[in-house]
Amino acid sequence: MLKTLPYNALRTLEAVVRLRGFGRAAEEMNVTQSAVSQHIKLLENWLGHRLLIRQNPHTVPTEHGARLATAVRDGFSSIELICDEMRESPKLRSSGVLVAAPPGFAFIWLLPRLIHFDEQNPDVPFSLSTDPKSQDPATSEADAIIAYSAGGFPQLHAEPIMSEFMAPVCAPELAEKLNTIEDLASFVILQDETKESDWRSNWDFWAKEVNVTLPHFPKTRKYGQANLVIQAAINGSGIAMGRSPLVVDAINEGKLVYAFPQIARSQFSYWFVCRHDAMKLRPVQAFRNWIHAEADKPES
Repeated sequence: MLKTLPYNALRTLEAVVRLRGFGRAAEEMNVTQSAVSQHIKLLENWLGHRLLIRQNPHTVPTEHGARLATAVRDGFSSIELICDEMRESPKLRSSGVLVAAPPGFAFIWLLPRLIHFDEQNPDVPFSLSTDPKSQDPATSEADAIIAYSAGGFPQLHAEPIMSEFMAPVCAPELAEKLNTIEDLASFVILQDETKESDWRSNWDFWAKEVNVTLPHFPKTRKYGQANLVIQAAINGSGIAMGRSPLVVDAINEGKLVYAFPQIARSQFSYWFVCRHDAMKLRPVQAFRNWIHAEADKPES
C-alpha cells in the first residue's frame, strides 16, 4: 500500500535545494517564505532528520536533504515526461475525427462530398475546422490537416491528395465576349485575398506558364474568401483565376467555363497531413482512405 507522503512539502524541499534559498523558492511557488519554512519543518519532523542548513547567502542541504531533493526531482521529471507524451498523443474524440482545412477548399469541395463519407462510415463522427490555428501543425489539435502547400512537412506523415490546375474562369455569357488576352483589361478581375491564395501571383504564374502577356487590370474587386470569388464569377460579376479543385464542380455543371484554352499546373497541391501516431487511429485511416478515393474520381 502506498504511504501518505507530504507531496507539497517534498516539492518545497526540491525547490529550496534547487534555488538555494527559501525566498527564491517562495517566489517560484507563489507562496510566502513562512509557508516554505512550515513545509520544511513539517517534512523534517515527519522524517526525523534535518534536511537544510541556512547559511548566508545561501541555504544548503544536508546529506539527507540532498538525497531526498534529487529523488523528488527525478520523480517529477518522470511524471512530466509521461504527461508530455500523453498531451502530445492523439486525443480521444468519441471515436471521431477532427479535420482542419483551408476555408475555400472546405466550403466548396469538401462539404458537398462529406455525405459520401457519412454514408460509408456511419460510426465515425466527423468534425471540420477552418480556424487558421487548426491548419498549423505546430498549434493544431486536429487529427488530420488538409494542407495547401508545395510540400515539406518535417516530422509529419504527409501524402499528396490532388494537384492544382489554374486558368481564368467566368460565366458562359462573359466568355463569349473574350477573344484575346488583351480583352481582360475591359472586365472586372475578381481578387482572391485569402491566405491560401495570392491573386496577383496566381495570375502572373499562369501567364508565365502558358507564355502570354497580361494587360493592366484597371478594374478589380476584392473578396476575403475563395468561395465568394467563385460565386461572384458564377454570377457574372467578373473573371477569376480558377484553381482546381475549387472550380471543378462549377465547370462540370456549366456554371463556369474556362475563358481561354491555356491551363497551367500550379506549384501547389493539396496534402493529407497528420502526426505519425495519428495514422494508427481507425477514424483517421477511414478519412484518409475516403479522401484519396474521392479525389481520384474523374469528376473531382
